[in-house]
Amino acid sequence: MVYNIMDLPKLSTTRNKIITIVVDVIIPVHNAAATIQEAVESALYQEWPDESMSSNNNNHHSNSPVGSFRKEVSLSITVCCYDDGSSDNSLNILKQLQTDHSNKASQTASGSDRTIPSRLLIKSSDNGTARGAGYARNRAIEMNNPPLHHSRRNVETSSSVAADSNSTPAGDNNVKFLCLLDSDDIMHPNRVALQTHFMMTQLSSSETRHNTLLGCTFVRDPPDSTWHYSQWANSLTDERLLLERYREITILQPTWFMSYEVWTRVGGYVEAPSADSNDTVADILLRRQHEVPIDGNDVDDPRTSSCCLIHPRFDTPSSLRLAEDLRFFHAHLQCRGTTIRMLRTETPLVTYRYFGDSQSQSFRTSRKLLLQLRVLAVEQSVLSRQWKDKRFIIWGAGRDGKDFYKALDPNFQRNVYCFVDVDLKKLNAGFHVTGRDKDTNNNDGETRKIPIVHFSFLIPDTKVRESAQTAWQRDGGANDARNGCIDKTHPSKNDTPGEVRQPKKRQKRTTDLDRFQLVDRGLDRRLLQELPVIVCVALYRTNGVLEKNVASIERVEGENLWHFS
Repeated sequence: MVYNIMDLPKLSTTRNKIITIVVDVIIPVHNAAATIQEAVESALYQEWPDESMSSNNNNHHSNSPVGSFRKEVSLSITVCCYDDGSSDNSLNILKQLQTDHSNKASQTASGSDRTIPSRLLIKSSDNGTARGAGYARNRAIEMNNPPLHHSRRNVETSSSVAADSNSTPAGDNNVKFLCLLDSDDIMHPNRVALQTHFMMTQLSSSETRHNTLLGCTFVRDPPDSTWHYSQWANSLTDERLLLERYREITILQPTWFMSYEVWTRVGGYVEAPSADSNDTVADILLRRQHEVPIDGNDVDDPRTSSCCLIHPRFDTPSSLRLAEDLRFFHAHLQCRGTTIRMLRTETPLVTYRYFGDSQSQSFRTSRKLLLQLRVLAVEQSVLSRQWKDKRFIIWGAGRDGKDFYKALDPNFQRNVYCFVDVDLKKLNAGFHVTGRDKDTNNNDGETRKIPIVHFSFLIPDTKVRESAQTAWQRDGGANDARNGCIDKTHPSKNDTPGEVRQPKKRQKRTTDLDRFQLVDRGLDRRLLQELPVIVCVALYRTNGVLEKNVASIERVEGENLWHFS
C-alpha cells in the first residue's frame, strides 16, 4: 500500500506541549569527494511536503494530518559526517559546506515556511587511518549523542537517557531518530518529514518505535543497475520483509530510519580493530556478547547470547570492516520484540546510486563472506532456537544448496536429513557426498552420503503427491519450465514478490526417459512430510513453479520453512 499523507491519522498527544524531535542524518565518508556535496546538501535542505499543491484552499495544510503534525512538533536536523581517513579532498569539501551552510542560515534565518532547520557537524579520524564503515557510522552517531555505554544498567535505562546530551533532553516530549545515508546517495527533500511522521503516527507507542527499523522505497541510478534487487526490494510487503530476511537485506541501509534505542540495543555497529591492536575475532566476539543489552533473566532470550553477526570461524579482523549493514540488520532482528517496516510513497525517498568502482564497499565484500554471515544468522535464529537443533531438509542440490551446507557448522551439517530437487541429473546422482570439497567444514575427515530425492516426497497430501509424481514421470524430468528449474533470464517487470504465475505451456521434447522412476532412497516418508525445510532455490525465477511446488508441501513460512536464496 502506498503511503498517502492525506489518509493518515493526526498525532495524538496527552499533553498540550510541543514535541521536540531531533533527527540525526548519519553519513560515513571515505574518499567521496565526487559525491559528498550532493549527498550532504540533500540532507541539509529538507522540507515539509507542499500539501497546498493538492488543494485550492490556502490553509489546507493546517487541517491535513501532516499540517496538524507540524503544529505539534518542533523538528530539526543535525547532519553528522565522520571522515574515515579519506585521502582525497572529502574533508575539505565538508568544511566548506559547513561554512557555507552556517553563513546561509544566518543570512536567511526566516527561510521557507516548509524548511526544516538544520546544521552540519563534521569530524575526522585523528591519525588519518580508515577503520571501515561500521566504525565510521558509530563515530558519526556519537557526534550528537552520548557514547555507546556497555553496561546493563545504562542500556536498561536507555529509554530515559537516550536523548542527545547536547540538544534533546529526555522525556516523553523529546524524541531522537537516526536517519542513515551513504556518502554517494541522495535524499528526497521530504524524506525526513515523511519518515518522522510515519514513526510518530503509525507506530502505536514509544516502545514500538524503539523496536522498529524503518526503510523506504528508493530509485536506482542508473536505472538498470542491480535491477533485479531493486525490483524485489521495492515490491516487498511488510510480511515479506520478515519472511525473506535470510535471502538478502530486505530494507536498504541508506533508507534506514530508527530511534536511538535501536542502535544502543544491538551494541552499535560491529567495528574492526585498529591496525596496532592485538585483538582477535574471538576477543571481539566475546566482548560484544558480554556487552549485549539484557532486559530480563530469561536464558532463552536472544539478547543474552550472541545478538551480533561475527563469524567465529570465517571472520578475520580485516573482514569485520565489511558487511556492517548485514551484521546490524540481523542483530536487530535477533533482539526480542523487534521488527522492520517499509514506508511506501508515490515518489521514492532515496536515490541509490551505483558507480561500479573498486571504492565501493559492496565491491570489496565477497559473495562468500555474505553467504557465510547469512548462514550464521540462520544458525543463530532458526536452527538453534526456533527449530531447537532438530533435523531439517535443504531444498536445492545445486550451487546454492551445497554452498549453504558447506557454510554450516559441522553440528548443523549432521542435522541435514536430505536434499530435495527437481533436476534430473541431480536426482539420478542420488546422493551428495560430503568431505570431498576443500571448503567443507568437516575437519574430522567424516564423509557423508546425503540423499537427494524429488521434492514431491515432502507433500503430505497423497493425491497431490501422486499427481506431482505422475507429471514428473510423464515428462521424464525434461521440462525445466514445468518442473521449476531456474530461469536465468531477467524476470518480467510485471512479476512481484509473492505472485504465482501460471507455468508456461509444456515444451515438447524427445526423451527416452519415459520409464524414469522416483525413489525415496530409503528415507522415512513420514519424516520427509514433517521435517522443516530451508529453500535454497531463488524465488521469482521459475515463472511461479517453485512457489507452487513449495506451497504443495504444506509448510508454513516463518515457522517450519524459510527461504535462503
